Order: sequence, then C-alpha cells, then structure tokens
Amino acid sequence: MVLARSIRRKLVVGLSLVLVMLATLSVSGLGGLWSYRQAVRELNFSVFQAPDRERLEAALAGLATPLLDTSSTVSHEDLLGRHRQAEEALAEYHFRLQRLAPSRITLINRSFSRQLLGQLQRQVDTIGQTLGEAQALDESLRRSLRGQLAECLRTARTLPDPRVGLTGKLREADRALASRTRWLVGSTIAALLLFIGFAHAGYRWIFLPIRALHEGARRVAQGDLDYRVELETRDEMAELAESFNQMTDRFREIRDDLDGQVRDRSRQLVRSERLAGVGFLAAGVAHEINNPLSAIAMAGESLQQRLEGLLDQAAPDEQAVIRQYAEMIGREAFRCQGITARLLDFSRGQDSDRASHDLVELVKEVLALVGHMSRFRDRQIHFNAVGPCRLEINGPQIKQVVLNLVANALESTGEEGRLDIGFTEQTDHVTLSFSDDGCGMTTETIENLFEPFYTTKATGQGTGLGLSISHRIVTDHGGMIEAESRGPGLGSRFRLQLPRGFEKRDAA
Repeated sequence: MVLARSIRRKLVVGLSLVLVMLATLSVSGLGGLWSYRQAVRELNFSVFQAPDRERLEAALAGLATPLLDTSSTVSHEDLLGRHRQAEEALAEYHFRLQRLAPSRITLINRSFSRQLLGQLQRQVDTIGQTLGEAQALDESLRRSLRGQLAECLRTARTLPDPRVGLTGKLREADRALASRTRWLVGSTIAALLLFIGFAHAGYRWIFLPIRALHEGARRVAQGDLDYRVELETRDEMAELAESFNQMTDRFREIRDDLDGQVRDRSRQLVRSERLAGVGFLAAGVAHEINNPLSAIAMAGESLQQRLEGLLDQAAPDEQAVIRQYAEMIGREAFRCQGITARLLDFSRGQDSDRASHDLVELVKEVLALVGHMSRFRDRQIHFNAVGPCRLEINGPQIKQVVLNLVANALESTGEEGRLDIGFTEQTDHVTLSFSDDGCGMTTETIENLFEPFYTTKATGQGTGLGLSISHRIVTDHGGMIEAESRGPGLGSRFRLQLPRGFEKRDAA
C-alpha cells in the first residue's frame, strides 16, 4: 500500500476509519432514537391530542341501546344523563379538533369536519329537546328517537378520525428501529474489529520498532558495534533504524581509526626513542671515526698517486690488482665519510629558520634534477600541480625529503616505470602523494620502513638513513608521512602531508 509507507499516513488512515465508524455508530444510534421519538409522539398524539371519534360513537351508541331494546326499562332521567354524556363527548371532540395542528389534518377536512360537527350538534340538540319535552317514554317516542340517533351515528361515523393509520405508523417506526438497531450492532462489531486491528498495527508499526531500537542501543552501549537493527516497516522507523546503523558503522570506523592511530603513535614513540638513541650514538661514533676516516682517505689518495710511478716495475696482472685495491680504499673511505656526515646531520637535526617557499616549485626543481640522471631517463614522471602553493617550511629540508621519495620510487621501478605525483591543497594542510608501479612492499617492510639503517637494497647500495631522516624532518614540520602498498609487485604509494603556516591557513 502506498498509504502505508509513512507513520503519519498510517495514522491518518487509521483515524479516518475510526471517524467513519464513529459517524456510523452515531447515525445508527440517532436514527434509532428518532424512530423511538416518532413512535412516542404518535402515541402521545393519539392519547392526549387527537379527537376521539370512538368515544363519541360509544356515547351515542349508549344513548341508542336502551331505545333499541324494547324490553329495556330505562327511565327518562337515565336517557337525559346519557344525552349529557353524548354532548360532553361531542364537545371534547370539537375542542380537540380546534387545537389540532394543520399538519395533522388538511384545511378541507377541517372545514368539512366543522360542518359535520355543526350538523351533529343540531341533531344532538334536537334529541335533547325531544327528551326534554316528552313526559313519558312511549313507543312512538322511542321510534322517533331511534331514527334521530341513527342519523347521529351516521353523521358521527362520517367525521374524520386522526387516529386512523396509527397502527401503520407504529409498525413503520418499529421497522425503522429494528433496522437502526442492526446498523448499530454491525457498526459496533466493525468498530471493535477495527480497534483490534489498529491496536495490532500500532504494536507492529511503533512498539516493536521501538523495542528493536532500544535493544540495538543497549547492545551498542555494551560495545557490540557489529549489531544491526533490521526493520521492514518502510517508514520513518525504518529510516531511523538505517540512520542508527549508519551511526554504528561510523562509531566502528572511528574506533578502528583510533586504534590504528594509537598503534601508529605507539610505533612513532618507539621510533622516536630509537632515533634519539641512534642520534646520541651516531654523534659519538661519527665524531670518533670521522678523523681516522679522513686520514685513511687522504692516505689512500696519496698511496694511489705514489703507486702510479712504481706500477711499471710490477707484472701486468699485479698492476690491475694494486690499482683496484687502491681505488677501493679511497672509495670506501669516502663512502664511510658520507655515512658519518649523514649521521651527524641526523643527530643535529639541521634546525634552521623557516620561510615562505613555493612547494610546487621545490618539487619541480627536484624533478628537473632527477631528469638529468642518466639511470632515470627512461622513467615516466607525471606531476599534476599547476598553480603555486606557498608554505612556511625549511626549503632545503623539504627538498631533501622530496628527493628521497622520488629517488626511492624510481629505483623501485624497472625500465619504462611510471611515477605519479599527486598534489592536493586543503584549508589546513597540503598533501603530496608519490605512487609508483614498482616492486611494492610487504607488511613487514612498511612497519620498519622508517627505522634507522633499515633497507631492502643490496649490500653497499644503501645506508637505510634516507627515510628515517625524511620522517624526522616531516615530523619536525608538524606533518606526516605514510607508506602503503597492496603487496609485492603491485607498486607503492607514499603520502606526504605538510601543515600550512598560521597566516597562510587563515588566508586560505
């Protein structure tokens, strides 16, 4: 039902049906009362208001009976008394006829009744005059009175009787009352069934959904965020249940996100402690071994120069070995100096003043630098930024971070590899994303990626300090750096997020 998709519409339909049944009950009850009132009015009219023709005829018949019975010994005074009763009955009939409402008798009947009453009054007066003048009740007087009384009775029977049809009216009222009673009983039963159905529907539409929502709220309050409220009412209750489920899903997402943030923060704290320890150790070790390494590097260069003059005396095979070892001593000494320099930079933090720099321009400078490297010329790099974006940052440090991320991404890809650099500018921060189609990473690699000296490169090709230094730089700027990968061989994605300066954020 289209009308059953909303609680408001359901209530409107239910209340409309209730009003219809109440109206039916009211009409049936009022109709029965009206029929009863009509019957009572007819009875009241017949008894107290209508002219009583039967009484008039009975009074005239009472006067004529002794005259018709020849064996009757009625006296003259008795006849006069019965004559007075006939006159009283005639007078009462005339009085009631005068008071009768026009709706009860037409004007023509009323005029005709007056003529007949006048005629009957004259006939009764004549009988009374005859009785008054007679001294004795002989046979001739009886015969004369019988003729006069016969005329009176014929005239009386001609008079209209408003009581005629009373029985039919009473029967009609009784039938109407029975019909209204059946309507009333049927309406009462229908109203009772409707009430039961409406109560059942209200229980299904309102009380059961409220109970289900209460149970859902109780389960969620106890920590069961996987609980869902399922309703099939297709109304506001179902929408409320859907909103409740969405709220529960949001709570679960927030909980999972908070758990993830707690784990990330815990790892960051552990990493920070490790970095602090490594920083102190690196500062001491680098300071202690930097001078010996410088001496070794200088001695290696001097030895290599001196050996050039003496190599002519050695065999050709030995010349190649001597040159290789001398070059290896110098090369490895300078590589160790580079490691110690990085360790010192890592321990000192390279704190410097921050200024307004165009982040987009910094990225373009790094890409221009990388583009001149012969080993990366076959890679495809796409950067989607167009307009400038100025931030309060340490330009050289952020440039170093971008260079590390770009170099790592390009080294992880093979020939014809692709690197997509995304740029997103928000109100409070700016995000750079570095997505490559390279070798990808495992979960273990992602967890230890920013640890000092952790590297997946071959021995001698990486120190494992680049991402650790980048992480520290970004953290010092109040930003965040994250790594993700769908697995080995499916590429990697690094996300660099830097906050705006207060003035720049307010302007944005």
